[in-house]
Amino acid sequence: MKKSFFLGIIAMLLISLDSTAQYNNNIAVGLKIGEPIGLNIRKYFQYGDKTFDINIGSYGLLYGQHRKYRDGPYHLKNSNGKYTSSQPAGMMFQGIYSWHRPVGKGDAIKVYYGFGGQVNYRTYVSKDNLIGTNQNGEKHVSMGPTGNAGIEYNLPGNDVGIFLDAGGYVEIVPDLLFMHPQLSAGVRVNIVRGK
Repeated sequence: MKKSFFLGIIAMLLISLDSTAQYNNNIAVGLKIGEPIGLNIRKYFQYGDKTFDINIGSYGLLYGQHRKYRDGPYHLKNSNGKYTSSQPAGMMFQGIYSWHRPVGKGDAIKVYYGFGGQVNYRTYVSKDNLIGTNQNGEKHVSMGPTGNAGIEYNLPGNDVGIFLDAGGYVEIVPDLLFMHPQLSAGVRVNIVRGK
């Protein structure tokens, strides 16, 4: 169900977006490593100075596995006081609209910044869980705004770009103003060219 939901969203985005972009690159697919680790799909608009990114990946895998959250932790401690590995990282779905500016002459290096929203799905262990029977916690959904900024280098003569970006997520529901930093590097390949 969840897989088909995400695939449906991606399919609708790709079908509904204008495929007659004036910029040579139209759609790119990439891999992000860091926080999050996952898939990146980018749609270019106008002359490549605006984009819409969809990121699907991990939430709290590298940073935040053992953080306090609301009235409990994301991970349980065992009798020795060490965190257990029974509570893995969650999943996140993120959409960000970005503005891009070239650095220097040419379009090889660009800086970008953008804003959007993020939805997370993760196991949480509240104090009530520790007292009750559900020692492994409960799955829950959280959401809020997100933003990032980064730099991208497009390799000359091919459709590959290397990028580094950093940003943050601010949860609105259910834990108002819970913050989660994000930093990742990756590679993107332009797979659909404009007309």
